[in-house]
Amino acid sequence: MESKNRIKDNEEFKRLYKKSKRYHNKDYRILVANNEFNFPRFGFTITKKFGKANKRNKIRRRLKEIIRLNLDKFENKDYIITPKYHTVDYDYKELESSLLHLINITKKGK
Repeated sequence: MESKNRIKDNEEFKRLYKKSKRYHNKDYRILVANNEFNFPRFGFTITKKFGKANKRNKIRRRLKEIIRLNLDKFENKDYIITPKYHTVDYDYKELESSLLHLINITKKGK
């Protein structure tokens, strides 16, 4: 995932937590807000419930790769993706199918 597609600034996260639409399924919670750019941006919130840093980093790397390969399926908005702690046991395909399902819901605005 390119650097321009990342949300890193703490102030941006705070703004998005306050002014975003929220969507969820059994595996993820996603916050979506409009942005002023012509490309989507992503941030991740992965809590310590996942375990040590190696487990948190593993799921973050997988999510970044899913997004990189499916970037054309995202609208030009800001997304904060929060996986639920049981997803640490999922393989790549399960993570991908669940995330793409939720992204389709956000496009419909349900």
